[in-house]
Amino acid sequence: MRSLCVVVPKSEGEFNRKKLSELGILRTDLKIHGQDDILFIPVIEEPDFDIVMGDAEFEEVELFPGYKELADVPKELKPLLPTSFDVVGDICVLKLADELLPHAAKVGEAIVKANSNIKTVVLDVGVTGELRTRNVEVIAGENRTTTTHTEYGLRFELDIASVYFSPRLAHERKRIADQVGDREIVIDMFAGVGPFSIMIARHSKADKICAIDLNPAAVEFLKQNIEKNRAENVEPYLGDADQLLSELPKASRIIMNLPHTALEFLDKALTKVMLGGTIHLYAIAETSEVDKIEKKIMDSGFGILISQIREVHTYSPTQSLFVFDIVKSGGTTHIKF
Repeated sequence: MRSLCVVVPKSEGEFNRKKLSELGILRTDLKIHGQDDILFIPVIEEPDFDIVMGDAEFEEVELFPGYKELADVPKELKPLLPTSFDVVGDICVLKLADELLPHAAKVGEAIVKANSNIKTVVLDVGVTGELRTRNVEVIAGENRTTTTHTEYGLRFELDIASVYFSPRLAHERKRIADQVGDREIVIDMFAGVGPFSIMIARHSKADKICAIDLNPAAVEFLKQNIEKNRAENVEPYLGDADQLLSELPKASRIIMNLPHTALEFLDKALTKVMLGGTIHLYAIAETSEVDKIEKKIMDSGFGILISQIREVHTYSPTQSLFVFDIVKSGGTTHIKF
């Protein structure tokens, strides 16, 4: 997984690790690693002291060390126990191999025992439907699917059974917010409970963020989260982004976080973004398919510049989530790496 990081000489690594930990910005879900005499330390945000910053790939840390020993499953199935999980607030979202499904409750109980911060474990059966909701089943801990998730000092109320939320996009949300200039108008086409929109509102000087979602439950949580985080310049809209775009002002930036189908809405987004504006389009694909996505973007018929293509995180053994940063240039379509 990629992350913002501090880049320091190895001789200064432990000193800086402690300092970042004391500030509360050290990422403990990723492993620190080095190259030659340099150390890369993953962080949540840039520290307020002078230091070299970077962006690098990191290996995820096993979140609940020791849980495998606690899990009462047949010995031959132990190697199939997962080593990484999504954690949303105090809920662990778990995916299991088919062979482990009959033992799901025992795996969940072991995770709760291994980590006092986890109050509920749910089994993720997959994201389905037009409203992008997870099919989940509580298998251990408190019988609930509502929680409060915190990232970069912001708090998001949500129900993982009725809305979609990915904690893996925290760094990506902050990356986008850091790019937003003063007085920008932003459209978040598939806003969910508001993590992109509210991050931009609280970490930039954007003039207005129009946050759209088709899911009534998501928009209700979005409204709560706007109030909770004092993000007064976020305007919530319930409805189909494809239809609502015509009612909104031209935007300097559009976020298209609907990874399986965002490409279907690109033409509409390009008519709404200002000349020189940016679209952040997210797509799930195999590495070999990225070229095809590039071609579809270029075939849109608009003059655009793809200023960056980057892998955000892995999605499955063969696929990853990619972001395409697209600038409406008004000239000849081309790609920049």
